[in-house]
Amino acid sequence: MSTEHRFAGESAVNQEMKCLCVFVLDVSGSMRGEKLEALNQGIKDFYSEIQEGDSVSEKLIDQLEIAVIQYDEEVQILRNPALLEEEEQAPTLTERGSVTETVMAMEEAIRMVEERKAWYKETGQKYYRPWIVVMTDGEPYGNRASASDIDAISERVAKDAAAKKYFMMGIGVGEANMELLTRMCGKALPLSGTKFTEFFKWLSNSLSMVSTSKEGDKVSIKEGTDSWMDSFEI
Repeated sequence: MSTEHRFAGESAVNQEMKCLCVFVLDVSGSMRGEKLEALNQGIKDFYSEIQEGDSVSEKLIDQLEIAVIQYDEEVQILRNPALLEEEEQAPTLTERGSVTETVMAMEEAIRMVEERKAWYKETGQKYYRPWIVVMTDGEPYGNRASASDIDAISERVAKDAAAKKYFMMGIGVGEANMELLTRMCGKALPLSGTKFTEFFKWLSNSLSMVSTSKEGDKVSIKEGTDSWMDSFEI
């Protein structure tokens, strides 16, 4: 990839091995109310876990780059990939009663990951395989995606996963179509109720384990999943 991307010219803060996590979060109309409130609280708690470092590795604050994308009928980048600042507040997700353009959001996340990886290479930073976490409670069609678009993104993610370009995980909320979400993301797990805080706590611990692993190590992320879902299959 050429240097003509959104991160061109940005300098590295440090030379720690980077761990990138991109959140792709559904804020369509069906997320209104308790679900969105719980999701916002979960993200705030996730920020605190990383910043305070009580249950994660001390180095994670210098390694974990977080990006936040919210989507409905449009895709909005709330936070580009970057390390967390000490007193930084989590972005607040908002909904407008719109539809769910999951394909567009996934495409933007993949594009962001590829551009960030190019930047890591340009700035001499090593990195772990990036994570993309897609959280949604609805059908992924919206008004712009067709069944062929669903097929295309599913095939691309499967191919990218085989090449280990990134690790994508779908999290189904409420009445999410888990069969379709699994096909699109490769791996998808159901959230129990609105246990977003429990999920993000598990995620921070899992990313902490990744950040302390050595290249080529296999990291088990099964531990702790029973706190936010009914069963674990991956």
